[in-house]
Amino acid sequence: MFQQLVYFLFVLFISSSNSNRISLIGNDWTITNKINHTAQGTIPGTIHTILLAANQIPEPYMDYNDVDLRYLIHTNWMFTKKFNLTSDFLASNQITIHFEQIDTVANITLNTCPIGRTNSMFIPYIFNITNSCLKFENEIQIDFESPVLYALKQADAYNDTVPPLCTPNVQNGECHVQFIRKEPCSFSWDWGPAFAPIGIPGNIYLEGVNTTDIIIELESVNLASYNAVDKTWQVDVMLSSNNDQFTSKFKFILHDTTWSYETTVTLNHNLSIFLTIPDEQVLHWWPNGYGDQPLYTLVISNEDNIIGSRLIGFRTVQLIQHDYGTGINGSSFYFAINFQPIFIKGSNWIPPDSFQERVSDEKLERLLRSAQLSNMNMLRIWGGGIYERDSFYEIADRLGIMLWHDFMFACSLYPVDESFLTNVHDEIIYQVKRLQHHPSIALWSGNNENEAAVAQNWYSVPVEKMNKTKDDYRKLYVDTIMNAVKQVDKGNNRPFVTSSPSNGLETIVENYIAKDPQDPLYGDVHFYGYQDDSWDPTTYPITRFLSETGIQSLPSLDTWYETTMNSSDLNFNSSFILHREHSENQLTAMMKHIENNLPLPVTNDSLRNFAQLIYLSQINQAMTLKSISDLCRLHSSTDMINPKTGQGHTMGLMYWLINDIWQAPTWATIEYGLKWKMSHYYVDHMYAPVYSIAMLTPYLANVTDENAQVSFYVINE
Repeated sequence: MFQQLVYFLFVLFISSSNSNRISLIGNDWTITNKINHTAQGTIPGTIHTILLAANQIPEPYMDYNDVDLRYLIHTNWMFTKKFNLTSDFLASNQITIHFEQIDTVANITLNTCPIGRTNSMFIPYIFNITNSCLKFENEIQIDFESPVLYALKQADAYNDTVPPLCTPNVQNGECHVQFIRKEPCSFSWDWGPAFAPIGIPGNIYLEGVNTTDIIIELESVNLASYNAVDKTWQVDVMLSSNNDQFTSKFKFILHDTTWSYETTVTLNHNLSIFLTIPDEQVLHWWPNGYGDQPLYTLVISNEDNIIGSRLIGFRTVQLIQHDYGTGINGSSFYFAINFQPIFIKGSNWIPPDSFQERVSDEKLERLLRSAQLSNMNMLRIWGGGIYERDSFYEIADRLGIMLWHDFMFACSLYPVDESFLTNVHDEIIYQVKRLQHHPSIALWSGNNENEAAVAQNWYSVPVEKMNKTKDDYRKLYVDTIMNAVKQVDKGNNRPFVTSSPSNGLETIVENYIAKDPQDPLYGDVHFYGYQDDSWDPTTYPITRFLSETGIQSLPSLDTWYETTMNSSDLNFNSSFILHREHSENQLTAMMKHIENNLPLPVTNDSLRNFAQLIYLSQINQAMTLKSISDLCRLHSSTDMINPKTGQGHTMGLMYWLINDIWQAPTWATIEYGLKWKMSHYYVDHMYAPVYSIAMLTPYLANVTDENAQVSFYVINE
């Protein structure tokens, strides 16, 4: 059996005096599918980007290449690299190989000796290779299975049917993504392509250590709680050691303050040290628009050796859910930061490219800066994508962009066999430990839309199987994910909901599957009303919190020019535009919405006609989002609650969505190339802290008079 060091020994900081690292990244890797492609390439990288750099395939985002290059992910791939080791390194007592990220299912051999297997892109892998045929001249071989064929094999072997069986035909996608712990949208989504990358998007290195030395590692830092009586913060620092009885003095310093702390403790492999920091020593971290975002470096040292550090911010997060009193149905659902209620102004985030290695930190900075500049204070990391790299969260911390963070489960039922649940448990423990020190992360959510899928039976599960389906849902999101989060993210400083949308606490009362998870009187709601006049506020539900809603538009001509050299493709009704539209009948709906409120182009010039329709679609999207935002912001006060229906007190809007994964008709307000659509300029306006609204009074929840009157309101945050 492979000797694998389990995920929780993976660390980001380690005393350099006790270890020797040899990087395996670089441009001297060879990849082959043993059929029609062999190329030398650079790691980090995946098959598409490596073959593109080797001029063996065209740009994947051009033309119909999302389908034309599909054969690449229907075959297995082999990655190899030769490297040398010194006698000093080989003399190490223990040698391990570290994969910070590998995508996804692979068998790894070293000099023909098997050393390990991977099956999740969401956890790092560490394998002990001390006695694995290491020598001066070495070759590592990584044999990747086709993720498409692996998912099919797992689905066929499972003892039950797990819907959906495949993506809708309009998406040109692949099937059974729920059977592989890989970016769900990489098998396609209603806004994105199916490239299902194969390869190594993260770092790889060897590490040699002397196991007779004491090695201390910083595993995690958690801002656990705030004591309002004592006015102190509790910070939980988790340390680990390779020694089962090691006593030493540890020092903790919080830079830019006068606070420090020393203690002598005994580590028995693992130890939590609870630090108490007076509130007077720090300034509070605030969301964008409410104050500054001071960050403090917490440094942990031992005998003058720095063990590690984390950049942290001090803030409280509460998700307030309370009854309104006699006669008013439902309960509130709003965030309070540092005990101040916050109206959430935000959007939803998806991966900004199908290939992670193409996303620069500069691109992440520009996208998050676009959120900040348009007065947003929260983004939702949607559950069908990825856990972003460290720099993403660091930027969010710095800019004051709070994160509603889904775990990576979306729009599907999932297997619940022991091996799958163990894999998920490891994923949650690792990701929460990695991310929990970030003040920007305001909430964990178990999944995207899966409670609604079960409650409303989206997948036509037979009646006799529904109880098992519900039990399986609770086994994954309650028994496994929620319990893993509570195990690691201790304290009261970050809430957890099992799904989005959900009824919040009411969902728990109903045993985690509410009768109507979209009830506007509880929790958060997702709403899309494509058949209605999208400019009409009366077509939208008045919710407590609207976490998904929106409408599509076309990206600019400049963006389309990046995808095709064929002028006939640039036509609203062309097969190419239809190919890029992955949501059923959305182009028809888009035209209908334009016709409702705007004059259609009158020209025989097809390119000019297309350009004008692009412009009109963006006007329509902008006005739609403004109508939704105006309705939500007007109902933010408890004074706006309708005493008969209970509707009102809307305390958040996160529209769908801020960014694109490629060039296509989508709901995004920022195009793939980072150009703002017209709607994003409207977002800047409609999310302004001081904002005026004119609205017919019958649109308001608390008005029963049917006589139409125009009322003017000023929002002042």
